[in-house]
Amino acid sequence: MERKPCILAAVRPQGGVAVRRALGEYADVVPVYDYDDAVAALRKSGVELVLCGVFFNETRALDLLRFVRQEFAALPFVACRIGDRVMSPVMVEAMGIAAKSMGAVAFIDMPLLHADSTTDTEFRAQVLRHVR
Repeated sequence: MERKPCILAAVRPQGGVAVRRALGEYADVVPVYDYDDAVAALRKSGVELVLCGVFFNETRALDLLRFVRQEFAALPFVACRIGDRVMSPVMVEAMGIAAKSMGAVAFIDMPLLHADSTTDTEFRAQVLRHVR
């Protein structure tokens, strides 16, 4: 049996359900819902990719990205938007630009991932291609 990569999913609780549904067969998903838990999980090691929702722990996504770049420079960090929070397209674009400029390898905009499994395949492909 092939070993599954370990993905730290720093998301809101409803995002954790969607991420586990989309990735659970293909990766060991470790969901965390606050910054301190994310840092503790990273320090335990074994994480091969950080997947972080832009609304993680209210406003801590970029703090987590900064921490990962300082402490685990080579660890891939994928920022994402999961959920149907109403946002202008310009704001979504700005989130992606900010995350990438700080060192995220990608920004994935999947507002419908939480709704059902129809977007799981696309999301899974976009995330897993960044696992090293």
